[in-house]
Formats: sequence, structure tokens, C-alpha cells
Amino acid sequence: PVKIGGFFVYGSHYTGEKPEGFIPLQIDAATAFGSGEHETTRGCIQALEWLKQKNEFKNGLDMGCGSGILAIAMTKLWLEIKATAIDIDPESITVTNRHAKMNSAKISAEAGDGYHAPLVAKNAPYDVVTANILANPLIDMAHDLAKYLKPGGYAVLSGLLKRQKSDVVAAHEKQGLKL
Repeated sequence: PVKIGGFFVYGSHYTGEKPEGFIPLQIDAATAFGSGEHETTRGCIQALEWLKQKNEFKNGLDMGCGSGILAIAMTKLWLEIKATAIDIDPESITVTNRHAKMNSAKISAEAGDGYHAPLVAKNAPYDVVTANILANPLIDMAHDLAKYLKPGGYAVLSGLLKRQKSDVVAAHEKQGLKL
């Protein structure tokens, strides 16, 4: 198990006590990225917790959801949020749906080509979007992120190297978004 901010992330094999005062997230290491052990996943969860301090989001999107950990975390932080999870890999959607069920999280999930997945437009606009993927896809998707992000909304972007930050920021600023 790992503790990430106020979350306690554990696999189904864990039989120990869950620490008091933490939000439990059961996520099995599986065929999809996102068990909570990688720094980019941890950073996204910490950013969501930081955003929770001053925001009541109603509609969230986890783009490139992998295991579904970020979409599930959204449902635990904002109990009324409508969470959408999208991944290009159908196996990730299978894993996301399994994890959502294990965590009693209501999530709409769909496999598709990023923002072109039909569920994205159907559930838009989004107060908060997470995208823990790679720099080049983040850059390529900047226009679509801006299109589906509600004015005044927040995007949590991760999965890039420090040397790629300026390119990712520039692509998003070109779309009118601000760091």
C-alpha cells in the first residue's frame, strides 16, 4: 500500500488495517497504468486534493485513464461529480470499470481516440480534466482540451519530463489556457 496525501491506495491482496482518516482506494496492479506508485500519478492526486480546497467540481474527465485511479479519486473528493474516463486502450476501460466497481465509484468509461471518443462531447464541458500521459499527446490534444474545458476550469497535466514542460505549456497557452 501507498499513502498519497489523504488517500490510502492498496491492492486486493492487502489484508491489513486501513489507516483511520485516509480515503481508501483499492487499485490492483493490472494491465493498465496507474497503481499509485508512480510519481506522476501521485502528483495528479496531490493536485486534485489541492484543487479540492477551493473548488466544488461537478463534472470531471480523466483523459488516458489507465486503471481509472484519477477518475475514482475525483469521485471520492467530490461526491457529486460526474466522472468520465477515456483511454485509447479498451483493456484500460475494462480495468477502470473493475476498479470503479471495487471502489463503489460511479464512472462513465469509454475506449476511444482521446477527445474524439463520443462520450467526451456527450458529457462536456468539464470543470476539471486530468491527463497523465506523455508530452507529445498532451501537446497534440491541447486544442481539444481547451474546447471541452469549461471556462474557469482546471486541467491537471502530467507524464512529461522537466525539459518538455515549456513545450507543453506553450501548446496550451496558444489555446488561451493559463498555467
